Amino acid sequence: MDLTDKKTKIVIFCLLTLLGVVLFVYGVGFHSTNILPQQKDDLTILTASEPALIKEVSIGSVTRDASGELRRTYTGQPPKFCPT
Repeated sequence: MDLTDKKTKIVIFCLLTLLGVVLFVYGVGFHSTNILPQQKDDLTILTASEPALIKEVSIGSVTRDASGELRRTYTGQPPKFCPT
């Protein structure tokens, strides 16, 4: 195996690893979406990051309403566990 071929593989591996880390940080840190409150008359719109939103959906505290918007299913404290 040639030394330059080995160096090229190491450089490509490092660049791909760095790209993966950058995309992961971007996905976790910067993706967010708006969530509407349970009451339709409340004008407060909350913003949640993607990991927080995934947790809330998994415990049943966020659903999609008829218009396609995300809406909370509770007021006050969120549920602690999945309803199933």
